[in-house]
Amino acid sequence: MTDDMPTMVRLERNELDFTLTYEDRSEFVVSYDDLRHACPCAKCSPLRNDDESSKSLRRDIEKLPAEKPKIRKVGKYALGFEWVAGCSSGIYRFERLWLLANRLDPDNGKPYVHGAW
Repeated sequence: MTDDMPTMVRLERNELDFTLTYEDRSEFVVSYDDLRHACPCAKCSPLRNDDESSKSLRRDIEKLPAEKPKIRKVGKYALGFEWVAGCSSGIYRFERLWLLANRLDPDNGKPYVHGAW
């Protein structure tokens, strides 16, 4: 967990984005398009490794119909977002959501590498 990351206490789904509220009363709005673009799954992550494929991924996401996803807890460390259209495979650790909320790179500048860790 990021050292200075407060605990998330609320996630409110809106029509085009969601609002995250933390225990220190800070609030952040993240668009569903930004969330989808930051999908950490093995299919989406490599598409952000270079500028052209990242831009193409963004365009593909923006073509999808606007929708409010269902949300599922993944253990005590992450959330999953389920969409009618598009990728629903990503598991978003709370740290990743915090970085997105703060407009920081959730990949920490690292390319996606698949394989045994």
